[in-house]
Amino acid sequence: MPLPARSVKSALGPLVLALVPLLAACSSDDEVALYCPEAYRVGDASRLVKFVGAGRDLTDVRYEVELQGVGLVCEYDDDVVENVLRVALLATRGPADQERLAPVKYFVAITTLDQRIVAREEFELAIPFEGNRTRVAVAEELEPRIPLKPGESGADYQIYVGLSLSREELRYNRENR
Repeated sequence: MPLPARSVKSALGPLVLALVPLLAACSSDDEVALYCPEAYRVGDASRLVKFVGAGRDLTDVRYEVELQGVGLVCEYDDDVVENVLRVALLATRGPADQERLAPVKYFVAITTLDQRIVAREEFELAIPFEGNRTRVAVAEELEPRIPLKPGESGADYQIYVGLSLSREELRYNRENR
């Protein structure tokens, strides 16, 4: 289940993301309610703090990126759930930044209800700090498609979004909640 190309939308100030209900109902010709998959942001992988050098002081922060939210709407086309997944990120420039750029990777994984991964893809994004901006909000839209087996609906799947972190970055997040 490949995830298709994406579109990027940037905002000047903090992004206010109105999340669409995660279980938006769709209807078919049979008047049977069909549901979207649920979309989740992975808590421990929702923040990235990049440091310059080995220091971990506030003055050593190059940039921070926070996964602010995910929203999902879907519709059915025959035996396929066509989703529009919106991923909202906020980058903050740190005092040690010299490059005026926050490169970040994030992943989208589709799982069954028993947590079996059926598709996973990683995306790269470079968030620029233009002019004198120290905070930049970005929203990306992806369109994952989920083919359904007979008797399945979108409610049989979950979509997880998180930042791709190293073990050290993940440990930092867990120690600094």
